[in-house]
Amino acid sequence: MNTILEQIGLTQNESSVYLAFLKHKEKTAAEIARILKMDKSSCYRAVESLVEKKLLITIPRLRGTTHSAVSPEILKELLNQKKRELASQEHDLTQLINQLSHEHFDKRSTFIKVEKGIQAIRNGMDRNLDAAIASDKMIKEQYRLSFPYFKDKEHAAWVNEFLKRRIKAGVSIRQIVDFAGNDDFAPIMKTDKKLLKEIHLMPKEMKGLHGLRISGDIVTIISFDERKDYIVITIKDKFVAQLINTMFDFIWERSEKYL
Repeated sequence: MNTILEQIGLTQNESSVYLAFLKHKEKTAAEIARILKMDKSSCYRAVESLVEKKLLITIPRLRGTTHSAVSPEILKELLNQKKRELASQEHDLTQLINQLSHEHFDKRSTFIKVEKGIQAIRNGMDRNLDAAIASDKMIKEQYRLSFPYFKDKEHAAWVNEFLKRRIKAGVSIRQIVDFAGNDDFAPIMKTDKKLLKEIHLMPKEMKGLHGLRISGDIVTIISFDERKDYIVITIKDKFVAQLINTMFDFIWERSEKYL
């Protein structure tokens, strides 16, 4: 019983004192304290609070003040008051959540990372796969099979293993590529529904050793210099990804399909 009263806003002491007044009718605070074996100061504070909450009626006497419990029906009003307070708190909380969400999502988030080495290539591919899984299940790539790192037998094996993970995750891929010839990738360099892959041929006007990969809000750029040293640039930015994605689609629609 005390637990229910506490749930509608009474403290443990207030609950005990109110129930005692209901049982023993008109009493002084000191008498209730003795009945409950409660510290007098604690009992007096509980009585004062119950009077404020209109659960006790004060009755002045020549020899001390007594109190009497109000009908338990008033507890319904206490519950309704609690409901109104909760509704107000819910409204305030909703406004706070909307404000925080608005501030969080309106703030542009940009992450840029520059790496070198064959592991950087693999890290970029893994990041793009994760981003594709979390978004539209699509990776878009532009690259050349004449990239120097494709001559690395170990990397070629890793790429073929990556293909299996991509297909297992249900992620499709669109590739704009040249064909400089690489036997290690011959089985997978084709448009094939089973491979979840579409290939278009890179326009002749696109010169230079550079490539890119887009998925979700992540863009990965591979850039070579004249010595064929390369860097891998990862950009995580929704608006940059939208820009590069639009450019890719423009080239894709104007390039030749490869079957």
